Amino acid sequence: MRSGRGPLGDGEIQRRRERLVDFLDAWGDLRVRDLGGDRERRLLEFSLEAPGHDLPVEVRAEYGEHYRRRRDGRWLLVGYRYECLGVAHGWRLAYHMHDIGRLLRAPHAHCTDAIEPADVEGTRHLRAVELDLREAHVQFMRLYASDSPPDCSDYLPLEIRRDR
Repeated sequence: MRSGRGPLGDGEIQRRRERLVDFLDAWGDLRVRDLGGDRERRLLEFSLEAPGHDLPVEVRAEYGEHYRRRRDGRWLLVGYRYECLGVAHGWRLAYHMHDIGRLLRAPHAHCTDAIEPADVEGTRHLRAVELDLREAHVQFMRLYASDSPPDCSDYLPLEIRRDR
C-alpha cells in the first residue's frame, strides 16, 4: 500500500520545499536545489553537512525526491533517495524508493560500511517501509547523536526466497 500523499500542485511543492528547508536548516550547512519545475520530471534535492559552521563534517545527508508531472499539471512522487553517510565512523544508511526489476516503486534500504557516498546503488536491497523525508532524517540524526553506526543486521533482504 502506498502513502496517502497524493499529487501536489506547484504551490504545494513550493510549500513542501520551504517547510523542509525550515526543518533541515537547524542541523548544519544546507544546500537546496529544485530542478525541472518547467519540465515533465522534477527533483527536489537537499544536501546537509553536520555539524556545520566550519566544524569538521561528521555526517552527510542527501535527500532527493523525484516527481513526474501528470496530465492535469500536478506533481506525483515517483521515487526518492534519502542517504546518510556517517563520515566520522564510516557507515552508510540509505532509504530509496524506485523500480527494481519487476517491483514498481519499491521502498528499500541499504546499510553498509562506507567512507564515500555510493556512485551506484549496488545489488543488496533490504526491506523497508515507505518513508517521508522527515522520518528518514530523524532516524539519521538519532544515529548521529548516538555516535554509533546502524545495526545492519536489523535489516532483512528485500525479497523473500521460498525456493530454498
